[in-house]
Amino acid sequence: MNLDKNKIKAVFFDFDDTLGDRDRYAYDCARSILLENVQPVDPVEFEAIVQDWMLWDEKGNIDKNHIKDMLAKKYGIMLPYEDLNPVWDDRLWKFCVPFPDAEETLEYLCGKYKLGIITNGPSEGQRNKIAHAGLAHFFDQENIFVSGDFQFKKPDKRLFLIACEKMGVKPEESIFVGDIFSNDVLGAYRAGMIPVWIWTPGARKVTADILVIHRISELMKLL
Repeated sequence: MNLDKNKIKAVFFDFDDTLGDRDRYAYDCARSILLENVQPVDPVEFEAIVQDWMLWDEKGNIDKNHIKDMLAKKYGIMLPYEDLNPVWDDRLWKFCVPFPDAEETLEYLCGKYKLGIITNGPSEGQRNKIAHAGLAHFFDQENIFVSGDFQFKKPDKRLFLIACEKMGVKPEESIFVGDIFSNDVLGAYRAGMIPVWIWTPGARKVTADILVIHRISELMKLL
């Protein structure tokens, strides 16, 4: 796909696994919850439990009570929470860290484009993540759009269209960068924005005619 950089006025980002290194902070959060409830007698055995948690988490796209059920089923671990979701949401942001090149990339872009975030999740939790990662100063608060503030979430195109309208740009003048194809790329595409898929491992094949990067800093070359 050819990109006409002269037409671009705004760059929107997903947060988790796009600007924030979610694999890292989700791992640390899961481990902290398990350490409070499981005696790690053997470090390899304990690590297996943490790694299974990460697999069951599906990059954050699963009800956390599924993880609770799987821990009980496979390991006999009974977490003492009626609902694991608020426990997770209240804690995850405290471990949040950005990708090493996120700040440099935003610094480069902020003088050239309007910047916004469109992210799924609870409003307070997502905003806390952005602040804890040290990236909040790149975004006006009114340019952070969290699905928890609406009745719908990505890939619903309404969230993307509202973001464009609020920031005073047309969808076709906007780039959206995200890591989950069915949420981020598809949602932005349906809204008429220019999607950029950030696939961090860099190995998966994609045949659709879209822009693909493997690190957030590659945006500096793209733009």
